[in-house]
Amino acid sequence: MKGFNILYILIIPCAYLLYLAGSNFKTEGAFFYGFAENKETELNLDVDCLIAKVHVSPGEEVKEGQLLLEASQAKYDIKLNDLEYDLKEQQINTEIEKAKLTNNIAQLEIRKQAEINELDTEIRSLQSKIELNEKLFDQISSISVPDKGTINKSARIELNELLARKIEVEAPYNRQIQILNAQLKKVGQPQILQRQRLNKEKELIGIEKEKLQIFAPSDGLIGNIHCIDGEHVSSFNTLISFYERNPTLVKGFVHEKLILEVKTDAKLTVSSSQHPNHEVNGKIIGLGTRIVEIPERLRKIPEQKTYGREVLIKIPADNPFLQKEKVTLNSSDRSEGNFFSSFFK
Repeated sequence: MKGFNILYILIIPCAYLLYLAGSNFKTEGAFFYGFAENKETELNLDVDCLIAKVHVSPGEEVKEGQLLLEASQAKYDIKLNDLEYDLKEQQINTEIEKAKLTNNIAQLEIRKQAEINELDTEIRSLQSKIELNEKLFDQISSISVPDKGTINKSARIELNELLARKIEVEAPYNRQIQILNAQLKKVGQPQILQRQRLNKEKELIGIEKEKLQIFAPSDGLIGNIHCIDGEHVSSFNTLISFYERNPTLVKGFVHEKLILEVKTDAKLTVSSSQHPNHEVNGKIIGLGTRIVEIPERLRKIPEQKTYGREVLIKIPADNPFLQKEKVTLNSSDRSEGNFFSSFFK
């Protein structure tokens, strides 16, 4: 009887283990490396100008809408000064005209009151005389005297003339004062439209001057500052480099053997190479148009030169990555399959 070969006993468990491995085998897609980058924005102005004040320094954290830089243009400052001068000149002229009319009205009031007071004095004196005569008449009873109504006849005629004179004196003064008061109410009205035009010009220049200010487009960090206070700069020159607080972009390099595995708009997983639990989902937004050398830091074997295609991936701003942090990129859409079937595809 031939000896029993122990290999026969091992074949069955090995085959079972291979079956288990094959049933759980998952195909992999492209796996490559990249690094997280903050989005850099170069802030500039579209006109030649003078830097008035830089309000920030490199590395400073800023909030959205915070004033970063102020600039100026001489033509706006000169125009604003001219407009301010015209407005003040109009205001002064209006105040002078009002003061002149007010003074004229006051003078007329004084002259009217002086003449009225003089007449009132004469009227009171005559009234007192008439009253005294009437009292004396009442006290004389034994003497035959003329009718009481005829005693002060001439005095009463004079009194009536004084009262009429008072009205005649007041009337022209009142008319002149009324005319001057009407003029006083209209002072400055012809200049209203001109003031509105000047103020509108000021508003438009103010809008243009606001364009000479640079504000933070979002929360972030100040990078380099390329200007100083008092410096004349040309239009579109970069003045401030601005970075978002967290990386929003990943630049990766996929090996040239795997370039067909990645496509624009494809989803992939982005993980920290040092902290795999730091993971977000990303979306491919751009692919390079040529094969380039993969940076040493992103090679599987740093000493060995490899080549591939640049890939840009957008990631959400609320991520745990640091600027320039190395990350792994996996475009795999893993699906279960049979291990053995992979050999027969």
